Amino acid sequence: MHRTVSRSSTAEGPRRPELLAPAGGLEAGLAALQYGADAVYLGLKRFSARADAQNFTLDELDRFLGHARALTPVRRAFVAVNTLVLDRELPGLVDTLGDLADLGADALIVQDLGVARLARRHFPQLELHASTQLAAHSRAGVETLRDLGFARVTLARELTLEELRDCAAVPGVEVEAFLHGALCYAYSGLCLFSSHVLGRSGNRGSCAYPCRDRWEVTSLDGPPLPERLRSGFAFSMKDLALPDHVGALRDAGVACLKIEGRKKGPTYVAAAVDYYRRLLDGTLPAAERPEREADLKATFARPWTTLYLDSHREKDVADRDLVGHRGAPLGQVEAVVRSGAGAAIRFRTARALARHDGLQVEVPGLDRPFGFGVSSLRLVTRGAAADVFEAPAGALVEVPLPDDYPTVPRGAPVSCSSSQAVKLRYQLERPKLAQRARRPMSVAAEVSETGLRLEASAEAAPGHAVRAEVTVAGALEAARDPAGMAASARAAFEKLGDTRFRLAGLDWRNPAGRFVPVSRLNEARRALAEALDAAVTAHARGQVEAARAAEAALTPGAAAPGDAPRFTVKVDRLEALDAFEPEDFEGADDVVVDLGLLPLRGLVERLSALTARAGPERLRLGLPLIVRGWEERALRARVEALRAAGYRRWELTGPASWAHLGLAPGDAGGLDLSSDWSLYAVNRAAARQLRDLGVGRITLSTEDVRENLAALLAELGPAASVVVYEDSPLFISESCPYANLAGGCPGPASCTFERMELTSSHGGKALVVNERCRAFTLNDAPYNLSPRLAALREAGARSFRVHFVHRPYAPERARELWRALRRGQVVRPGHLGNFDREAW
Repeated sequence: MHRTVSRSSTAEGPRRPELLAPAGGLEAGLAALQYGADAVYLGLKRFSARADAQNFTLDELDRFLGHARALTPVRRAFVAVNTLVLDRELPGLVDTLGDLADLGADALIVQDLGVARLARRHFPQLELHASTQLAAHSRAGVETLRDLGFARVTLARELTLEELRDCAAVPGVEVEAFLHGALCYAYSGLCLFSSHVLGRSGNRGSCAYPCRDRWEVTSLDGPPLPERLRSGFAFSMKDLALPDHVGALRDAGVACLKIEGRKKGPTYVAAAVDYYRRLLDGTLPAAERPEREADLKATFARPWTTLYLDSHREKDVADRDLVGHRGAPLGQVEAVVRSGAGAAIRFRTARALARHDGLQVEVPGLDRPFGFGVSSLRLVTRGAAADVFEAPAGALVEVPLPDDYPTVPRGAPVSCSSSQAVKLRYQLERPKLAQRARRPMSVAAEVSETGLRLEASAEAAPGHAVRAEVTVAGALEAARDPAGMAASARAAFEKLGDTRFRLAGLDWRNPAGRFVPVSRLNEARRALAEALDAAVTAHARGQVEAARAAEAALTPGAAAPGDAPRFTVKVDRLEALDAFEPEDFEGADDVVVDLGLLPLRGLVERLSALTARAGPERLRLGLPLIVRGWEERALRARVEALRAAGYRRWELTGPASWAHLGLAPGDAGGLDLSSDWSLYAVNRAAARQLRDLGVGRITLSTEDVRENLAALLAELGPAASVVVYEDSPLFISESCPYANLAGGCPGPASCTFERMELTSSHGGKALVVNERCRAFTLNDAPYNLSPRLAALREAGARSFRVHFVHRPYAPERARELWRALRRGQVVRPGHLGNFDREAW
């Protein structure tokens, strides 16, 4: 089976969105194309946010691109270079970008602004798509990313349909939305949990998924929970599934619908693509739909959710009781039957069942469904059981349990976790991938009595053609059929075999009517293709060498050895500074006030009072990191009031920040701008991008390691600032873990939940803080580099930051910590994050 695709506009409505499928490896990519994906996204062996997927080699990508472009209609392949890239990795990144440009990848999916800068400056033929890791969650973010050169923005999964519609209305850029698949608990790209706690960063493609751990409430500031609800999977999300919303997403103007799953197998990809392809095309009969849904669930599924598409108040988004693959529901255990051969479960199956299928039983007390294979199958009729190979839907069956089975109660749900029938239904073609990605080649041939002179040209990059010339000497006789010679020549030059070219045009000039033997034509074609290939390769190599040279030189700016350290304090509650005395502000670089929790009423007056204490040259206003559609009006009012009051020193936290200030990227509009760590700068290219955008001081990432921080400090000098104390948010989420455990939410008007402490099944501890129905999960101890201040100074750091955010600090405690840190003292408690690790 090979699904056809159609994306044309119709009288009934707008053009169908592109259906984008995951490809963790070559076989999954071929399955996606076979079953109707318009495009595929994939990763290479490096710089992929799914580092533990199979991923593609360059040769596999080359041949996959050739296969995709040979189909009708032509399909596309987007390459995810969507991790944060360390400074020492930049040469390898440049090589990778050069390879992708040379192969002609249809687009680059990017998180790191440094990667985007390199591609835009040195490999402009690569179209840029903003990864969901950039956490674009508003029209403002889309506008900024468009202005940075992105042709498409993958939006955060958390958005409502109305927010998607608003983002899709931004002119000059496409938006992409997730349609199906696994959900991160936190906003993608802003999750630090796996990194800080386990040294495995999602931003580097190696997330350890702590959100799938079991957690127990150990302390609660809110309505009490019954004992049975105090333990569960507070952060484990259901799977997104939007089959009933494909029409609404199309009508909202979403250009591309994305299926998640680069770690899933080819059968899952085939089933998911087939299901949504047919829904998009209107070719899935209503009577057939439940069976196709069950097929998809049998390949992999957690319980499905529409997340917040219909309402940002939706709370039924997490699965508190079980983790992992659940499968397609089959029925409930009616009895455990025991005999001399062992025990078996008896149930009435809702789907056809066969030997070698996989079953799962949801057993109370287990964190995952109990899974086992159907080693044998008995059909029960009139009280007697007989061995069968398969049983039809509706049959009463018995399936033997393995020896280590747990206590299985009557009524326990049974599901199919692997189906032989599904594997047969979605059989995969394995086409021979002999053809590489081709680029058009134009040939001009001039024939004379003494031989052939040929010239070929091909586009090496948009607007840049390369040429090659070849002369094949040797006397040529008069042709008996000069007119037929042109056709023979075209046939010979079209046989470009396993080259990177296809013949786009042949200008055959043979004024003397000479005959050129086929052997001579073949010789000429081979020589010409080799020469043109060398010219294309030389151009690609030149692009790479120029990029390496441009990005290698350090910008002078290292701090002088004697420069005194300077400190910045950031707060999200003004009362944290109430105990500060005049000497506490003296010598401080900045006093940054995060506006996220501060209402407009009385704000100008409160900030004026702080300015009088701290000094007008020190106060800086920080924009909130997450600003959803229903919050934008209030933020806009605050920004307008504060700019009108003369405040011109601002701190940016994400791509949307420029638009929130009414700025175009690169035009600071007379404002003094700094960036917080959430605008990641973990390589010099990203740092230079922020400097190009008008940022005067850059806060380095709290995920970073000593070696990489030192490299950036050498590049940026005093323009770099290092966070040495902060309750870094491990998770930022719209999903409330208290409501997830409790099984419901009373609504913001009735909710009194403020914070709770949790302990994981692995002994990890976390604090969840409720900030206006947005959950911030913190480590039980702050990120604290005070034991490494001397090492940071030795590496060149002179600007340090202390953040009293998310966790409420008593004014006296904030003052005590501030003074100790400025004196260079070690404060407790704390953790070092990744500072002493070799990698993250």
